[in-house]
Amino acid sequence: MNGTLPIAFLLLLTQASSVALAKPKTVFEALEGFKGKWNIQAGGKSLPIEMTYDEGSKDSIVTEQFGKELSVFYRDGKNILMTHFCNAGNQPRLKLNDSNEPGKFEFVTFDVTNLKNADDPHVRRIIYRVRNEKQIELELVWKKGKSEESEKYVLSKK
Repeated sequence: MNGTLPIAFLLLLTQASSVALAKPKTVFEALEGFKGKWNIQAGGKSLPIEMTYDEGSKDSIVTEQFGKELSVFYRDGKNILMTHFCNAGNQPRLKLNDSNEPGKFEFVTFDVTNLKNADDPHVRRIIYRVRNEKQIELELVWKKGKSEESEKYVLSKK
């Protein structure tokens, strides 16, 4: 054998597992699958806080507790919305964008409550990249003044 068959097989296997992971019955069911406690790393260092996901309100919401910040995911017709109760004191409301990338859930801000000035720091996008059932990459994109900054985290299920 020339060695290409095993590599092709591994690529096919990797793609199949990515598709299976990204194709639960609904994105909301994928979020429900996050339930539990997760360790958080940033810049390769473990943070002293954890991420906790849970369900509530007769399983109509998924909550995300990130330190002292809370986010709530919920359905609105065919859309999935998220309200992020930020330590900055404002509450961005985000909507799930369609994505062709398996396992990628990108939420984009459509309005922000309690924002005094449009240039005050606030979340613009929150992106989840589900690598497998035990690891998620999380990116928060902030608007700070006229520019944007990004925070990246790796979540590992306990």
